[in-house]
Amino acid sequence: MSIFQEIMERSNSNYVVRKAKSLDKQFRLGSEADLLKAIDLAYVCYVIGEVDFSLKLVDLLSEIEFTGDYRIWEPVRSGLYLQSAIYKERNENELAKKCIERITLALEQTSPISRKIFERTLNGQMVPGAYEKVENAKDEKSECTWRMRLFGDLIKIREMGGGEDFSVERANKEIEENLVRLRVLAEKIYK
Repeated sequence: MSIFQEIMERSNSNYVVRKAKSLDKQFRLGSEADLLKAIDLAYVCYVIGEVDFSLKLVDLLSEIEFTGDYRIWEPVRSGLYLQSAIYKERNENELAKKCIERITLALEQTSPISRKIFERTLNGQMVPGAYEKVENAKDEKSECTWRMRLFGDLIKIREMGGGEDFSVERANKEIEENLVRLRVLAEKIYK
């Protein structure tokens, strides 16, 4: 049984079941679109409390190595941040460390410009824009979408140890604050 089939049988969320059903029909590890959908689903599962499904979804990516193709690597890297966070919550720190080591190894293989952009991200450069999108959301669905993106940015910062201008402590605080509202929205949007 695939992880998607398991989710379809056991998830309490109709939204998650629909997304898993769609992925079960056509999922390919080499497809950027499929990887993005799977990682988005993993984040949704995490937020709605179906963390085991979240972890199993990101485990799908364990065999994908960085080859320089950022279209494939970005969803993998996003999944590794979430996987690290889950492992830390479960006090499985060695497994969390391995996730970060994979990201770090890939980062070392990138250009100096890519590393500089990554450093700016860790310093929270994307966070103010994400908060602005949250504040300007036209409805709860778009607010939820932007809060999910903000959550992903904050997880990245925290799991990678923060930056000079954005500490792990600050990321933790903002993650917790964002999750309060995100979970309220998720109950409506991802039911």
